Amino acid sequence: MNSSFEQVPPERAHSGGTRQRLLAAAAALIAEVGWGRVTTRAVAERAGLPLGAVSYHFRGKRELLAQAALETVESALPIGELAAVETLTQLIELITASVARREDSERVLSGVLVETLREAGRNPELTERVTALLAEYRRVLSRLIRAEQERGAVRADADPDAVAALLAASGDGLVLHALLDSTTDTAGAFGALRALLET
Repeated sequence: MNSSFEQVPPERAHSGGTRQRLLAAAAALIAEVGWGRVTTRAVAERAGLPLGAVSYHFRGKRELLAQAALETVESALPIGELAAVETLTQLIELITASVARREDSERVLSGVLVETLREAGRNPELTERVTALLAEYRRVLSRLIRAEQERGAVRADADPDAVAALLAASGDGLVLHALLDSTTDTAGAFGALRALLET
């Protein structure tokens, strides 16, 4: 993998607050003006930091925007919280809560996702990292579905990988619907999905 996307060396990572302010500012600007129109100066100004802070924490605009996009995508996937989930019911509740929590910041998230999709067509390394994030999310979901099948709680003839892809895509689709229509009943929709999957 190209070194431009490697982790920042420890000596530059000590000021996590500054780094996160830059990433948040970059994400907001990606959503507002589009990937190609974001400048490091604008990011620094949005973050309330000197321009030199960008070059201290990142190897340039390419790395800054890629990392901002990746962290935004990762924040939309409750991978870390899935470790405590043991049943399909708990999973549906987690995804529903995750969708609800994101409603306030959804415009930034949706803007970043659209711009990341566009940029990925020009940046294979970005595509590779986003793909890896999504694949890990689906793998975790698939393991849970298999465990539920072994307990007899989910239809045995359902393909766990296909169900995982369905759950992940359903969450994304419901986020989009909730953004466009605030009356969307995301909890009810997930409940209907659960009913289809359960034995």
